[in-house]
Amino acid sequence: MNRLLHAVGAIVVVPYVVLALFFLCIGEVARARGLGALLEIAWNSLDWFAWGIYVAPALWVCLVATGFIPSLQRASSLCLCLLAAVSFLVVVTLSSNQVGIGEFIFLLPCIGVAATSAWLFAQTSRKTPSSFTSADF
Repeated sequence: MNRLLHAVGAIVVVPYVVLALFFLCIGEVARARGLGALLEIAWNSLDWFAWGIYVAPALWVCLVATGFIPSLQRASSLCLCLLAAVSFLVVVTLSSNQVGIGEFIFLLPCIGVAATSAWLFAQTSRKTPSSFTSADF
């Protein structure tokens, strides 16, 4: 069950991470003064974009895969919790208007992933090697 929750959480958090990255990029473009600065930002971001297309999916697959390895489940749950929490904070803080009920409902799955991952982290930390069952492996 822990593996299923982790895998579903990793799938659910992807759009919120993309939205947070979009907000960060838009914030960077908005700070540009003139066409020269905008072109410089685009040129500097091109390098990140070129290798990021390959690295981001590989890191995501690693995050999902570590949720299936018993010795790495605790670290993987913590990474997923932090990823969801930081994505939520970026979207809330960089939003141009005050967060209302509609935005809160939209962000509820992201909050749920952070809470579930924190619960999985706490649950895994309480288990000792002698308390593992065959369902955990």
